[in-house]
Amino acid sequence: MMTSCVKDPVQPQDIRFSILGDSYSTFEGYVDPETNDVWHYDSIGVTDVSQMWWHKVATKRGWSMERNNSFSGSLICNFSGFEGGAFYERHSFLKRMDDLGNPDVVFILGGTNDVWQDAPFGDFVYADWTEEQLCSFRPALAYLLDYVKRQYPNAKLYFLLETSPCPGGITEETRLNLIESAHRITQHYGVDCIDLDIHKDWWHPDVKGQDDIARQVLEVLDVDLNV
Repeated sequence: MMTSCVKDPVQPQDIRFSILGDSYSTFEGYVDPETNDVWHYDSIGVTDVSQMWWHKVATKRGWSMERNNSFSGSLICNFSGFEGGAFYERHSFLKRMDDLGNPDVVFILGGTNDVWQDAPFGDFVYADWTEEQLCSFRPALAYLLDYVKRQYPNAKLYFLLETSPCPGGITEETRLNLIESAHRITQHYGVDCIDLDIHKDWWHPDVKGQDDIARQVLEVLDVDLNV
């Protein structure tokens, strides 16, 4: 594990941010490590990096990217009980959370793949996690937030959660369970949770969807006096 990153105070224009995410944040040539799998957004009209949500946020705020450790198809938890699950388990959020550089702000955008791949929700566990528990969403999210807060103690942390209804996808019960679980866990750790209503094409944020994410994130940042 990396040692904690302790930094001197910075001015707003000097802020560097990192992302821990899935396909919603990938763009070819803009992930780190560069071997991370990306989703090819040109198939739904997102053809330039400037259309990505994080690029819009960076441009509006005058921030710089520290690291975009996003991996298409990845789950937060280590669940592997689905087709190709052994591959994605090796690239879960938990396996990448120690590789975010030295950021002032951390955005975590995930959870969608956990419910889409029917990972168990599990119990609310806030300490002494077992490997078996980390294969479930709730314990894994708690473990993730606990680690990131300790690993990057001077960084402001935001958890971004898609809350859009999913016609033809996950059930409404599952969607509401995801939202309630994420809200309860982020509140436990004092982490801001930004709920996202996203326009999508082929199950991914298209041009409008990327703008939706950026707009909703910026609305929170614009009233947050800490950044």
